Amino acid sequence: MSNNNYAHSIVRFDFQYAHRFMNYHEGEAQFLHGHSGYIEMEIGGEVDPRTGFAYPCKEAQKLIKEVADNFHHGTLLQEGDPLLEYLLKGYEEAGIRQGVPEIDAVRPKKLSHPLITSYPECRVSVTKKVTTCENFCEIFYELLKDKLDIKKITFRSSALNAATRCYK
Repeated sequence: MSNNNYAHSIVRFDFQYAHRFMNYHEGEAQFLHGHSGYIEMEIGGEVDPRTGFAYPCKEAQKLIKEVADNFHHGTLLQEGDPLLEYLLKGYEEAGIRQGVPEIDAVRPKKLSHPLITSYPECRVSVTKKVTTCENFCEIFYELLKDKLDIKKITFRSSALNAATRCYK
């Protein structure tokens, strides 16, 4: 028997980021490079008879933005990447390690999770796993699963690279 009052709200969000695949020695991905990341998230729920939403999209976008803001115009490196030390040292020498006053007012909340730690003051995040599309899906799911009834996440890093993960 199906529940005719259950639906999925679909929320989309995009951001730009730089990363590299630390242990990938067969191609360009080993070098620091940038992407326009695009996430699409399906959130399940009972359709509210008053609003008509399974989940209010603006509320979901706000939650996704809290996570994505740590990556937007930022650099993601994998734990143990030797570039991290050089990047942070370079930021310190350039006088921007402790942030930039004009953007500090909108600095994202620090992420501290077994899969990812962010350093919002210098727009750097360190991940446990390689920042593939599959692992971006996992990161967003783990950071938001207690706030949203996530059914499916699709992450795209380019027109050619994308992954989907489905959840119960």
